[in-house]
Amino acid sequence: MRRFFIEEMTETTGTARITGAEFTHLKKVLRLSVGADVVLFNGRGLVTQAVIVEMGDNFAEVRITGPCPQTRESPVEITLLQAFVKGDKPEFIIQKATELGASAISFYTTERTVPLAPNPKREARWRKISIGAAKQCRRGVLPRISVAGSLAKVLAEWESRGALKLALWEGVSEAGTIKEALRSGSGAEGVVVLVGPEGGFSKDEVDAAARAGFRIVGLGPRILRAETAAVAALALMQYELGDLN
Repeated sequence: MRRFFIEEMTETTGTARITGAEFTHLKKVLRLSVGADVVLFNGRGLVTQAVIVEMGDNFAEVRITGPCPQTRESPVEITLLQAFVKGDKPEFIIQKATELGASAISFYTTERTVPLAPNPKREARWRKISIGAAKQCRRGVLPRISVAGSLAKVLAEWESRGALKLALWEGVSEAGTIKEALRSGSGAEGVVVLVGPEGGFSKDEVDAAARAGFRIVGLGPRILRAETAAVAALALMQYELGDLN
């Protein structure tokens, strides 16, 4: 059954309207009609089955018929702290992180990134990307997406938390591997991974991350792009600690 995002849906909702871009997709792309069964989700974990009972010019009325109990959320809380990258790379990262079960995605700035000012239009686009990815992979919970500010602010926020904290860096040969870190970190209160910018972290930034309790790890002998490193790290986390098996 096709899935549709209804943010305002609650446990007590009996009927709902699908409008806007979701309705356009329902009518013009999927060509669904009255009587079709669909799945609704509100992005906060509520997923229900429903049936289309009325079609208007710009809406579809649906009646909720029961819960949809199957969950596809990761058993481990994973937070991606991603240095801001240029172009459409943040959209790619959000899409793939959503598919890989990340609970939160936070963008921040470093010495080698451009300033990251609030941008409601851009952030609305990011949310749309995460909704589409959640529909595709059948998640019921949208990842929290935020703009965190500077690296110093991010490190201060996470310094006292009990999560397994990893920072990816290619700069030293003696860096431990992410596999070793993940296998020794079971039982932690979630996992957070710090991924650097396109130009990489400076040595001072790596030292600051280490002082904040982040374990500095590598991803092997090849130097990966920032967006590739994020996806690879999330996949490894789900494989070792989550449900990617």
